Amino acid sequence: MTTYDIAVIGKGLIGAGAIRHLSLTQPDLNICIIGPDEPENRKTHDGVFASHYDQGRITRVLDPSPTWGNLARQSIKQYALIESASGIQFHHKVGCLRATDLPEKADTIDAVGEAFSPPYTRLDATGCSTKYPFLQFSDEFTAWDETGDAGYINPRTLIQAQLKVAEDNGATIIREIAEAIVQENDAITINLREGDSIQAKKILISAGGYTNTLLDRKLVLPTKTHSILKVEVDSDEVQRLKSMPSIITTFSHPNVKSLYMLPPVEYPDGKTYIKLGSDGNPDELLPAKQHFLDLTKSDTTAIGWFHSDGHLDIIKILKSSVHNMIRDLKAVNYESVPCLLTYTDHGNPYIDKLDNGIYVATGGNGAAAKSSDEIGRLGAMLCATDQWDSELNQDNFRCVYMS
Repeated sequence: MTTYDIAVIGKGLIGAGAIRHLSLTQPDLNICIIGPDEPENRKTHDGVFASHYDQGRITRVLDPSPTWGNLARQSIKQYALIESASGIQFHHKVGCLRATDLPEKADTIDAVGEAFSPPYTRLDATGCSTKYPFLQFSDEFTAWDETGDAGYINPRTLIQAQLKVAEDNGATIIREIAEAIVQENDAITINLREGDSIQAKKILISAGGYTNTLLDRKLVLPTKTHSILKVEVDSDEVQRLKSMPSIITTFSHPNVKSLYMLPPVEYPDGKTYIKLGSDGNPDELLPAKQHFLDLTKSDTTAIGWFHSDGHLDIIKILKSSVHNMIRDLKAVNYESVPCLLTYTDHGNPYIDKLDNGIYVATGGNGAAAKSSDEIGRLGAMLCATDQWDSELNQDNFRCVYMS
């Protein structure tokens, strides 16, 4: 049985960031990352799923939370280095327009802007209409037009880039499902679904909604469904919207708290889509008290959700929202897809030591893609050294357990 010094369980965005940093900072360690590849057919797949099967996630520094603003800022600093080392592009600097009609949001976003100084301009309704004539909002709002490195990342190619750098530095990629862990003396046995096992002196679990399936003592980690609308547009519409930034707004429809939207992005099927989703709606088919997904094929709730086209009532709202926000939008077609969001008790990722040799970096709270490199780095350094390597308060990332 092969024994590793550190095994990262979870080959998503956070896990991929962790294994790259381990490969760079711990060159003498034998390290691996475990996780399956994206399934070829989502609607027939009966294994585990992930929510990074996508082409666009918004990246920016401005945020109501200083913690998330800091995590984003540190991650964005690494983007060019990762692209250069891997030869894989994933970062698109199209800018990010954040607009709100909630006065309490303005003060916190301004504070983050003052603390971290990303390049941005405050815009009112007239300023937005002048710069982005194809967009329409309410009459009274405040907007932050962040430029520089703001825009979007491709989560699929970001993971590819992280893994390539790690593998080039000697890390092993095990493209299987870790089904169980067994702690024995000074080593942890990891049982893989295909029947093999490996051992590791330490493990870092970054398995999103599946994290609790590997733990005896469960974390407060509810997993909720999330529906996404993709609006297909043709080449003429792409040209008309060529200056469109990524967008986050707290208004678009009376039944949602906020909405995010990507500019036209080309997908693997050769078509170009505007992608959008919303927050603060009833889109949560999984019970709020369900704090983990079952890894077994009998988990028909999660599998059934990923085989679906999302929550159709939410998709209807999203269709209305995109046409409300983009003037005279000419849509060729609509496609809806399901996603899952994993939340923590305090709204920050869990980055913590759980037991002898077991660590976690998990819980994206719907905001981790852009910040995944720094979250992975913090988990990697904690696992490798038992030291907290950040100016951020470690207590804000402690795990919270189910009673």
